[in-house]
Amino acid sequence: MKLSAALLLTLCWVSSQSAVAWSWGSNNKKNDSTNDNAEPKPEEPSVLGGLSPVSVSAQGIPMVTLHNDLLMPLVGLGVEYLPPYMVPLMTASALQPDKKTYLFDTAHVTGNENMLATGISQGMERLDAKDALEIHVITKVWYTHLGYHRTMISVQESFQTLKESVGLQDPRVTLKLHVLLQWPRCYENIEWMNCELDEATVAPHVQQAGPPPHQDKDNAWKESWKALQDLYLQQTVPVASIGVANFHYKDLKDMDAMEGLTVHPHILQVSVWSLLYDPLLVDYCQERNIHLQIVDAIDGILADPSRAPNAHHHLLKVADDLQAKLEKEGGPAYEELTPVQVILAWLVQQGVSVIPGTERLSELQQNSALTLGSLPTLSNGQVETVAHCLEAFLSGDDLEKDIHAYVTFTAKSKDTMLYWQKPDGTGESKIAFIGKGRSFNETTYPKHHFRIYDARNKDNFIDYHVQARFGEHQTFEAYLD
Repeated sequence: MKLSAALLLTLCWVSSQSAVAWSWGSNNKKNDSTNDNAEPKPEEPSVLGGLSPVSVSAQGIPMVTLHNDLLMPLVGLGVEYLPPYMVPLMTASALQPDKKTYLFDTAHVTGNENMLATGISQGMERLDAKDALEIHVITKVWYTHLGYHRTMISVQESFQTLKESVGLQDPRVTLKLHVLLQWPRCYENIEWMNCELDEATVAPHVQQAGPPPHQDKDNAWKESWKALQDLYLQQTVPVASIGVANFHYKDLKDMDAMEGLTVHPHILQVSVWSLLYDPLLVDYCQERNIHLQIVDAIDGILADPSRAPNAHHHLLKVADDLQAKLEKEGGPAYEELTPVQVILAWLVQQGVSVIPGTERLSELQQNSALTLGSLPTLSNGQVETVAHCLEAFLSGDDLEKDIHAYVTFTAKSKDTMLYWQKPDGTGESKIAFIGKGRSFNETTYPKHHFRIYDARNKDNFIDYHVQARFGEHQTFEAYLD
């Protein structure tokens, strides 16, 4: 399978960085005037290169340095699309010492900012009374609130909701509020957007604050950016950083031409597709030190392994190799690393934020800041493999070569029948007849199950579990009574 030019551009940069991603160093990128010779503060990690400057905190949490020198966690939890009743539960659990996820992403339009704050409160109650946390909350301005005064209302309401909620009145919590414009405009060609109807449902006090943004699609978002810029610079609302989501390269270039622009976005939320296939956008962000965040449902992309089975197997091999490295180095013991974790670690180690959402506590653990921060550094070869695999899933054009484990079955005492056991436990498939004294070679995958039956008595059998890793060979000798 040939890679797109855009992916090759991304890979050339990523591969050159991956070897140092988790190493201590002094490649400190800063926009503001600072003393480059100054030693880092004892409580702060050294900053490294990447799509954004990456570091690991003393708690083992991957961190990014925004271009205003603010440290922010690289791994978060998206609660924007969670069922309302689950927001407090998942938020509280994310804060616990076995996860240490201190970044949360939502939007004002969801109306769940109060539930997020409640979850923070409940999470703090479960911690030691002396624990103090810096918690980062990203909220977003919906396209119905574009325009200077409408955006001001959205941000002020978000902050007031968070401030008044029980969770953020805890003196142990330091809130860092990040505000993004969620869309540059309402698009008539996006099926779920209805510009006229959406405007009709906006609260009267918002309608009175400014003209309908869908009637001035080229300028309403620019007025919104001026509002965010004023809020950030004047600190009438304590905003730690500002940014945009779902903006295209042209929108960002239009922002460059704005009169009175003094602050470029600190953050840009994009899709995985944009990261791989839009090199102009990625280059623009690198040039201006704009931090990239991915909020796609990565597990949704990988939900159907049959879409790109060869790529899926290669991701499993990377996961298997990382697991083996953890075991060899005495690292944390995980039951089984997943392809989703591999993709997330690949992004994090290149300085890209990941903010997966989940309704499962097990996935919350697997994709937590602490877990992803503990995974070994991917080698250059693994970085390239993961990029190939992700493109295969996005494009539907699978990798040309598969990867296997290899097994040999030898019937030592009787004629036998070899069956493969389906992973879901729903049955078995006949593979081969193996005569007494003969052997049979099969390609398979780690952790697959086989059963050898006595060819004349199916009640007499032996189960075999493949322990070989990808690329390895395992031999089984069947002695049936």
